[in-house]
Amino acid sequence: MIKLKVIGSSSKGNGYALVAESEILLLECGCPFNDIKKAIDWQILKISGCLLTHGHADHSKNTKDFLKAGIPVYTNEETKQAVREIPGAQFYSVPEFKSVHIGGFKCIPFYVPHNGTSCYAWLIEHPEMGRLLFATDYEYIPYNFQKQKIQHFLIEANYQEQFIDKDIPNYEHKLLGHASLETCIGAIKANQSPNLRSVIMCHLGGGSSSGKYFINEMQKVTGRNVNVACAVPGLVVEVNKDPF
Repeated sequence: MIKLKVIGSSSKGNGYALVAESEILLLECGCPFNDIKKAIDWQILKISGCLLTHGHADHSKNTKDFLKAGIPVYTNEETKQAVREIPGAQFYSVPEFKSVHIGGFKCIPFYVPHNGTSCYAWLIEHPEMGRLLFATDYEYIPYNFQKQKIQHFLIEANYQEQFIDKDIPNYEHKLLGHASLETCIGAIKANQSPNLRSVIMCHLGGGSSSGKYFINEMQKVTGRNVNVACAVPGLVVEVNKDPF
């Protein structure tokens, strides 16, 4: 059994953990390492590594703490240069489309457009989980994965225009480099298959989204047999290959 645990999923900080029986894969370095340790019940020795999408602070600001703790971090070369290395740390840049094996997880990165910032999405595979597509801070997903028959999506749905407070200072930023609910739904439609088990919408913008509305709209596309949720701190979702 593999569980997806949400530690943070907003502009304040992003962090997730894929927790298997004998290993843990972390996603993003945007939450304090102490919060990560609490979320995984202090099972630090089970951590196989961490995937980092890009260098914006809400995703990367705690990278050096992860590296100092001996956790291997994998990202693109541009993000690695932006964060800067710590001598002797296990900080790796992975070429696009090059698979990297982190414990029992097979991870393949690909670039997604994010308003000029180099940003990776990751296709993650594990024998117990099947395939999970993790995509955040994207304007659109440039590839189709229907042949991969993805079971799980952890995917950004940052805003829906009717819920945006247009008076907030970073209004324009919300529309640049982030995916709307409609964009997210379009990505699910393009990659939907009978194998789909769960869609977890992440990085919802504060003041620009409504979780219940997002879930209802996504459920119209996926049907009721698919588990649809919004990533909020403390959420735990089973992400298994088979439904039973």
